[in-house]
Amino acid sequence: MVYFHVTKDARKKLEPTTELGILVGYTDTPHNYRVYLPTNQRTIVCRDLKFDELKAMRVSLGRKLNLHAEEELWFLRRRSLRLMQSSDM
Repeated sequence: MVYFHVTKDARKKLEPTTELGILVGYTDTPHNYRVYLPTNQRTIVCRDLKFDELKAMRVSLGRKLNLHAEEELWFLRRRSLRLMQSSDM
């Protein structure tokens, strides 16, 4: 989640100076970012961004992992092996 600056030319007097977007990636030129605007459903290139890392972290932690049964078993076995190895030391 990022907030990007809306220039004076693109807004009216009482409109907000920033908009919320989602960082999509980078451009070939340095210091430029691609940002997806969910309100307009379009992607723009801008320079002035402010990252909201806490909000992005809360969103990613709130998601559940959709693993297949085999992958879950593999992770459980691996974790139990680590626990057994750490208790032996």
